Amino acid sequence: MKSWVRVGLLAALVASVPVLPLEAGAKYTAQGFAIETEQKPQVVVVRPNLFMGTLDSANRQIEDPEWLAQAHINLQAALMRHPATKTVQWRFSDWNDPSSKPLSDAVWQPVRNINGDLIFKVPQGSLPVKPGEDWPKRLKTLPKGYHEYALPQSAVDELRATDPEAQYALLITMHDAYTTDGAKLARLLGGMVNVIRDGVNTDPLPPHFGYAMLVDLGDGQIVWFYNDGAFGGDLRKPATAGKRVGQMLTGWPMGR
Repeated sequence: MKSWVRVGLLAALVASVPVLPLEAGAKYTAQGFAIETEQKPQVVVVRPNLFMGTLDSANRQIEDPEWLAQAHINLQAALMRHPATKTVQWRFSDWNDPSSKPLSDAVWQPVRNINGDLIFKVPQGSLPVKPGEDWPKRLKTLPKGYHEYALPQSAVDELRATDPEAQYALLITMHDAYTTDGAKLARLLGGMVNVIRDGVNTDPLPPHFGYAMLVDLGDGQIVWFYNDGAFGGDLRKPATAGKRVGQMLTGWPMGR
């Protein structure tokens, strides 16, 4: 490729990146909570809710089972290398075993709802909103600040059943859609068109978002949480999974 063409494409690519701030992480620790490390508490890391796949040129997200299986392995290994092992004892099952079953939606749906409440620092039960409701207007009327959150008893019972000896459960949701070569070219060309037409690239970035939540299995209380809309690292690769886990456990309560 001629040098002037390469320079032109590079300039267009830089110009096509949207001028938007990265979504900052949302943090939460229950007031007064710290991990008692005299005897390391047992933390079951339940089978996570992961999407690992591709984003094609038609913006379709297609799951890749091999990537998912590799992410399961790399996530567990990276957790074992993290400094949090000084404060807790992780407990895992083999998530790739054919007998391993995902948690039911009776757990994940309230977790998703609480995730939204935690991000906006609103009382539990504020999100989701009803279809058609003006949720930005509604959020303005809600009291912001510190609130306490807990899973419903049915969800706590299901989590306890995964490991009756654990005192806490770590719930992880991650969504990673990696662009194919065709999608990269389509996004580049589409971004160039957007820049020419609108002055900025309005195409959304490939999704790499998620959160982690620590639940006290005694009463279902959410004691720690971190959410990020722009995760780095790559769970498909052992060498970079540690970066993802390090970011995922931002603000981990290191104990007392």
